[in-house]
Amino acid sequence: MTVFKPVRSGPALTVPVKITNHGDRRAFYEVTVRVTGPQGFDATVHMKSEVVGLYPGTSWPAELTARDSGSPVPENPQVVIVKSAKVEKFS
Repeated sequence: MTVFKPVRSGPALTVPVKITNHGDRRAFYEVTVRVTGPQGFDATVHMKSEVVGLYPGTSWPAELTARDSGSPVPENPQVVIVKSAKVEKFS
């Protein structure tokens, strides 16, 4: 999984994510990302790949939107992967 630098998007930050299945079975992924910054910006966002999963050797780009209505959007946010899970499909 690759998390790219967030991009300011109005009152939020868009966090680009790319998930690649390096295994030999179709798999489902779940990720939780925390974005923080000065003046108290603190947002946790979550996503799951639920429908068909990722086939071996394929990638899935996604965007997570981080918002914190009580704090201004930071110029240089810190991004941390809080949770990353992979579940292979057996069939």
